[in-house]
Amino acid sequence: MSAASPQSLPPQTAAHPPVEPSGRPQSRAPAHAGQFACAEIWGGNRPADGAIELPGVRGYIYSRPCDGGRGGDIHYVSLCNSGLISRVCLADVAGHGETIAAVGGTIHGLLRQYMNSFDQRRVLADLNRQMDRQELGAMTTAVTVTLFPPSRYLSISYAGHPPAWFLRRSEGRWRLLDPREDVPSRRRVDLPLAVDPNAEFGRYDLRVRTGDRLLLLTDGVLEAPSPTGEQFGESRLARVLDQHRAAPLDELTRGIVQALCEHTGCPEVAHDDVTLLALEIVPGPPLLGLLHALKNRLFARRRGRA
Repeated sequence: MSAASPQSLPPQTAAHPPVEPSGRPQSRAPAHAGQFACAEIWGGNRPADGAIELPGVRGYIYSRPCDGGRGGDIHYVSLCNSGLISRVCLADVAGHGETIAAVGGTIHGLLRQYMNSFDQRRVLADLNRQMDRQELGAMTTAVTVTLFPPSRYLSISYAGHPPAWFLRRSEGRWRLLDPREDVPSRRRVDLPLAVDPNAEFGRYDLRVRTGDRLLLLTDGVLEAPSPTGEQFGESRLARVLDQHRAAPLDELTRGIVQALCEHTGCPEVAHDDVTLLALEIVPGPPLLGLLHALKNRLFARRRGRA
């Protein structure tokens, strides 16, 4: 299986642990160039600017802390033991140092714990409870996306995070994926993490086809201020997406970054941490992939008994 290539990302991202929570497992770039092993997790909170490839989906990630070092935006990519369930997670932590490390370490652990589960709501629910118990006191939002290529089934969940944008190739139009529009107002769902330990998290499910696209982002994109204080906002982002709807993912991402710089009047993105993750559905593993999954599971069981 293949995914994020260390050659396509900044050297510091590939060579060092992105977050360093004490006593926690640390994610590193894939061990082999262009390869993402089954049961592997990659990511962190360091700068990233490069391509990602997983079974059934390819993408491009741009993540830049406002100070150029480590920021409050955390990104992770995981692949399950069978190599069929791909998952991405973005989190925006309003904190510093140890708080970000603690949140990053917890996300890493939960992604590994639920790596083989399709329902990413379990990740958000457990993350919410653990952050509440730890009393971190940092406003944190998150979005998780899961893809199962054999059935072309995509699922997305939010915790107070800006909605993703979705492009159905056959329609040629970007739209927001906001499940909160269909939820009665009396229900407390999709809240930011650690606000309510009993909060519920919804799930937006859809079938995807080759060429469909998804854009995940953090609020540093929408809240980018002009010299007069006017935010970049959804309408400007929609125009940029429309202008680049047929462009390669790297050009799409750079087009958004360029628009942010023009709006803020700065040569670089420096107003806040900014993360963009553009994804495109590609042909996934058919029957051969299922056989590969079975082989991986059998190998994992034998290794566990050894």
